[in-house]
Amino acid sequence: MEIRGRVFTGMGKGRYYVGHPEYQRRFEAALGYRPYPGTLNVKVEEGDSAKALQELRRMDAIRVDGFKLGEETFSSLRCFPGALGEEKVNLLIIDITYYNERVAELISPTYLRGKLGLRDGDLATFVPALGG
Repeated sequence: MEIRGRVFTGMGKGRYYVGHPEYQRRFEAALGYRPYPGTLNVKVEEGDSAKALQELRRMDAIRVDGFKLGEETFSSLRCFPGALGEEKVNLLIIDITYYNERVAELISPTYLRGKLGLRDGDLATFVPALGG
Protein backbone atom coordinates (compact mmCIF):
# COMPACT_ATOMS: atom_id res chain seq x y z
CA MET A 1 0.00 0.00 0.00
CA GLU A 2 1.25 3.47 -0.93
CA ILE A 3 -0.31 6.88 -0.57
CA ARG A 4 1.00 9.31 -3.18
CA GLY A 5 0.28 12.97 -3.52
CA ARG A 6 1.62 16.47 -3.99
CA VAL A 7 3.12 18.58 -1.22
CA PHE A 8 1.34 21.87 -0.52
CA THR A 9 1.58 24.70 1.97
CA GLY A 10 -1.19 24.47 4.52
CA MET A 11 -2.91 27.01 6.72
CA GLY A 12 -0.27 26.92 9.45
CA LYS A 13 -2.62 25.28 11.94
CA GLY A 14 -0.38 22.17 12.14
CA ARG A 15 2.44 24.31 13.52
CA TYR A 16 0.18 25.57 16.29
CA TYR A 17 -1.39 22.23 17.20
CA VAL A 18 1.56 19.86 16.77
CA GLY A 19 3.80 22.36 18.51
CA HIS A 20 1.46 22.77 21.48
CA PRO A 21 3.25 21.61 24.67
CA GLU A 22 0.43 19.24 25.69
CA TYR A 23 0.31 17.60 22.25
CA GLN A 24 4.10 17.39 22.29
CA ARG A 25 3.92 15.53 25.61
CA ARG A 26 1.20 13.20 24.29
CA PHE A 27 3.05 12.50 21.05
CA GLU A 28 6.21 11.65 22.99
CA ALA A 29 4.26 9.25 25.21
CA ALA A 30 2.52 7.59 22.25
CA LEU A 31 5.26 7.67 19.58
CA GLY A 32 8.49 7.99 21.52
CA TYR A 33 9.39 11.39 20.08
CA ARG A 34 8.38 15.03 20.06
CA PRO A 35 7.52 15.94 16.48
CA TYR A 36 8.76 18.98 14.61
CA PRO A 37 6.08 21.65 15.25
CA GLY A 38 4.13 21.39 12.02
CA THR A 39 2.83 18.93 9.48
CA LEU A 40 3.86 18.08 5.96
CA ASN A 41 0.66 18.41 3.96
CA VAL A 42 0.08 16.15 0.97
CA LYS A 43 -2.92 16.37 -1.38
CA VAL A 44 -3.50 12.70 -2.16
CA GLU A 45 -3.86 11.59 -5.77
CA GLU A 46 -7.19 10.20 -6.92
CA GLY A 47 -7.48 6.48 -7.57
CA ASP A 48 -5.46 3.91 -5.65
CA SER A 49 -3.85 6.44 -3.28
CA ALA A 50 -7.19 7.96 -2.29
CA LYS A 51 -8.60 4.45 -1.75
CA ALA A 52 -5.57 3.50 0.37
CA LEU A 53 -6.03 6.60 2.55
CA GLN A 54 -9.71 5.76 3.01
CA GLU A 55 -8.72 2.22 3.99
CA LEU A 56 -6.28 3.58 6.60
CA ARG A 57 -9.03 5.78 8.02
CA ARG A 58 -10.97 2.61 8.89
CA MET A 59 -8.02 0.87 10.61
CA ASP A 60 -6.85 0.94 14.20
CA ALA A 61 -3.75 2.95 14.93
CA ILE A 62 -1.84 4.62 17.75
CA ARG A 63 -4.33 6.88 19.46
CA VAL A 64 -3.62 10.29 20.94
CA ASP A 65 -6.56 11.47 23.03
CA GLY A 66 -7.87 14.97 22.68
CA PHE A 67 -8.14 17.43 25.52
CA LYS A 68 -9.63 20.78 26.40
CA LEU A 69 -7.79 23.80 27.79
CA GLY A 70 -10.08 26.63 28.79
CA GLU A 71 -12.53 27.07 25.95
CA GLU A 72 -10.27 25.48 23.33
CA THR A 73 -10.78 21.87 22.23
CA PHE A 74 -7.83 19.87 20.92
CA SER A 75 -8.89 16.95 18.74
CA SER A 76 -8.21 13.28 19.28
CA LEU A 77 -6.23 11.69 16.48
CA ARG A 78 -4.70 8.44 15.29
CA CYS A 79 -1.12 7.98 14.11
CA PHE A 80 -0.03 5.52 11.43
CA PRO A 81 3.71 4.78 11.42
CA GLY A 82 5.37 4.51 8.07
CA ALA A 83 8.01 5.99 5.82
CA LEU A 84 8.45 8.89 3.44
CA GLY A 85 11.51 7.83 1.50
CA GLU A 86 14.06 6.86 4.14
CA GLU A 87 12.44 9.00 6.84
CA LYS A 88 10.25 7.43 9.51
CA VAL A 89 7.06 9.45 9.78
CA ASN A 90 3.53 9.19 11.12
CA LEU A 91 0.42 9.95 9.12
CA LEU A 92 -2.22 11.64 11.25
CA ILE A 93 -5.92 10.92 11.02
CA ILE A 94 -7.38 13.84 12.95
CA ASP A 95 -10.95 13.68 14.26
CA ILE A 96 -11.50 17.44 13.84
CA THR A 97 -9.68 18.91 10.84
CA TYR A 98 -9.85 21.86 8.48
CA TYR A 99 -8.97 19.70 5.47
CA ASN A 100 -10.98 17.29 3.38
CA GLU A 101 -10.37 13.54 3.31
CA ARG A 102 -7.90 13.78 0.42
CA VAL A 103 -5.29 15.55 2.54
CA ALA A 104 -2.65 13.56 4.41
CA GLU A 105 -0.81 15.26 7.27
CA LEU A 106 2.57 13.80 8.20
CA ILE A 107 4.71 14.37 11.28
CA SER A 108 8.28 13.46 12.12
CA PRO A 109 10.94 14.51 14.62
CA THR A 110 12.61 16.43 11.78
CA TYR A 111 11.57 19.24 9.45
CA LEU A 112 10.63 17.07 6.47
CA ARG A 113 10.58 19.82 3.83
CA GLY A 114 14.12 20.82 4.72
CA LYS A 115 15.59 17.35 5.21
CA LEU A 116 14.06 15.93 2.01
CA GLY A 117 14.27 19.15 -0.03
CA LEU A 118 10.51 19.15 -0.68
CA ARG A 119 8.69 22.06 -2.26
CA ASP A 120 5.07 22.72 -3.11
CA GLY A 121 4.02 20.49 -6.01
CA ASP A 122 6.65 17.79 -5.35
CA LEU A 123 5.45 14.20 -5.33
CA ALA A 124 5.56 12.50 -1.92
CA THR A 125 4.86 8.83 -1.25
CA PHE A 126 3.91 7.57 2.21
CA VAL A 127 4.28 3.84 2.82
CA PRO A 128 2.48 2.71 5.98
CA ALA A 129 4.14 0.12 8.21
CA LEU A 130 1.15 -2.20 8.43
CA GLY A 131 1.25 -5.19 10.69
CA GLY A 132 4.62 -4.30 12.11
